[in-house]
Amino acid sequence: MHKETQFKTLLEANQDRIYRVCCCYIRDENERQDVFQDVLLQIWKSLETFADRSAISTWIYRVTVNVCLGHLRMAQRRNRLFARETPSASFPSRAEMLASDNPPPMDKDLRHLYECIQRLPDLDKTLVSLFLEDATSQEIAEVMGISEINARVRLHRIKKSLKQLWEKTDHEFE
Repeated sequence: MHKETQFKTLLEANQDRIYRVCCCYIRDENERQDVFQDVLLQIWKSLETFADRSAISTWIYRVTVNVCLGHLRMAQRRNRLFARETPSASFPSRAEMLASDNPPPMDKDLRHLYECIQRLPDLDKTLVSLFLEDATSQEIAEVMGISEINARVRLHRIKKSLKQLWEKTDHEFE
């Protein structure tokens, strides 16, 4: 199969899944679209190196998560650099940032869920995003490089954390 045909087939089957994983990491819609495009570019560039050691969906998850995490690391570096260069700068509060964002039109509960997920540590975001995409425990373990039992235990703990975050932040979404 030609690379173009293979890429198009993968894109058709996985673009929604890739976008939803990006939603777990990136709040701003414009930034999310940029990261989504970066993921597609990385998949295109790396497609020929995929070695069938795992399912293609597992590989796509891993590429997506790695691009999202890389983007977040770069954003943190930029923010630290900016903070050092302009120490008197006034950064907006979380409430101001929430009010200024233009989230995509979606159900209030779904926005609340993504907000809670974004408050989790990066590895927990990865586990949740894979779980939400109906990845099996084995697929999650492969992507994360952990045992299947560890993946299940961590998911259980993360669900508890998300429930607490949900209840704690529910007033912010009324």
